[in-house]
Amino acid sequence: MTFKKLIGQLHLWLGLSSGIVVFIIAITGALWAFETEISDLIYPFRTVQNENKAFLPPSKLIAAVEPYFKGKKIRSIQYPAFDKAATLSHRHEENGQDYHITAYVNPYTAQVLHVTENEKSFFDIVIELHVNLMLGKVGGYIVDYATLIFVVLLLSGIVLWWPKNKSAAKQRFWFKWKEDLKWKRKNYDLHNILGFYSSFIIIFVAITGLAWGFEWMDRAIQNTANLSLEYTEWEEPKSVSTHTLQAVSNIEDAIFYRSISEFGKPYEAIYMYAPDEIDEAFSVYVCPNQTTWYNAANYSYDQRTAQLLKTDTWESRNRGEKVNNMYYDIHIGKILGLTGQFMVFFASLIVASLPFTGFYIWWGRKSKKAKKLKNSKKAINKHQYSSI
Repeated sequence: MTFKKLIGQLHLWLGLSSGIVVFIIAITGALWAFETEISDLIYPFRTVQNENKAFLPPSKLIAAVEPYFKGKKIRSIQYPAFDKAATLSHRHEENGQDYHITAYVNPYTAQVLHVTENEKSFFDIVIELHVNLMLGKVGGYIVDYATLIFVVLLLSGIVLWWPKNKSAAKQRFWFKWKEDLKWKRKNYDLHNILGFYSSFIIIFVAITGLAWGFEWMDRAIQNTANLSLEYTEWEEPKSVSTHTLQAVSNIEDAIFYRSISEFGKPYEAIYMYAPDEIDEAFSVYVCPNQTTWYNAANYSYDQRTAQLLKTDTWESRNRGEKVNNMYYDIHIGKILGLTGQFMVFFASLIVASLPFTGFYIWWGRKSKKAKKLKNSKKAINKHQYSSI
């Protein structure tokens, strides 16, 4: 068996074994690329009129939504943009089930716009399918390894696509369909040509997905970016005050204003996350741009005294850490703005089609071989009969 035939067998069987999972990951990934835009369109309570003034402090929003939370601690307070509703939410597990409540509030007036309790939105289902097929940890492992297989499929597909000579190359870069061309050939071109062009985009999407799923991939990326074998472990900040100490009043407000002061420049979004455990820190992200995460500044505070424990900004990160912070924006294309989102969207749709076009190629070849074998047997039988 030649090298290319061996690669072909590898490509075939890996594709057949992972096709359904790859389709689900790809189609949900395509949808997620425009999650914000679609959600704002179908859920009008997510948007507000930009009043060109400062947001209300967290205490005002907390007071407005407390009746809906029924004593449950608000875990996150988010100001996603100046024209978006602020969201306050709580989440925990109860009898093995996920319990969550989210309130949407006008950040300028504290008017409660909408409250959801244990409801799954369309995109809650989309992202759960994307990361774990709605199968929990087991599904997460399946997605991780299916993504790894997909990267092998991409590389093996490029090897198979590679033309032998200039004459073959003419058919590999674009569609040259004649009127009488059969569907089998058209399907073959769709699989190869679209697969080839989408691979230049989707390889970055797949690798960032692998970096979340496998620590060795994240290490490899960061070490490469740093041009060394150095790998900086993220140390989770801890609250240093004793848990018996009474927290300062309106600590969320103190942390909110201090984060804005520490950032010291225009911002478009603020995300605040309260700790779950008594030794955890209060975490705040301040984003200069509402559409991207990579250049957000992260501040960690003592949950009882509001003492600043750690500052993590774009300027303070090494090259590997900067690349690490770009993973999400690269994954959904927002690193290149709207153009990048469309690139990821269409590339993901193409990837979603590859299991089907690939299966059709395999099925057509299998049927052709079976027909050829059948005709061969008929010819042998006819020859034997005529020689009697």
